[in-house]
Amino acid sequence: MSLVDTIRQAALNRNILKIVYREKDGTSEGWRYLEFYSFSHDHGEDGFFAWDLGKNGIRRFSFNRVDDIQIMDQRYNPRYRVEI
Repeated sequence: MSLVDTIRQAALNRNILKIVYREKDGTSEGWRYLEFYSFSHDHGEDGFFAWDLGKNGIRRFSFNRVDDIQIMDQRYNPRYRVEI
């Protein structure tokens, strides 16, 4: 399943996403747990907006820096409108 398909499936069922994300400087904080809200295209880069549970805030993630992704069994109640 592609990255976008995985995100869509999680969003449709309101499942938490678990990702390994590489920052611009190449570092990673390990697993991050997210609530998906919308896809984005910004400055020629595709990505998505999600609530980062560990950082307690909305963040933008670029597809090309997601190194691993898994759908968790845990579900969430949306804080915002989910746009798939």
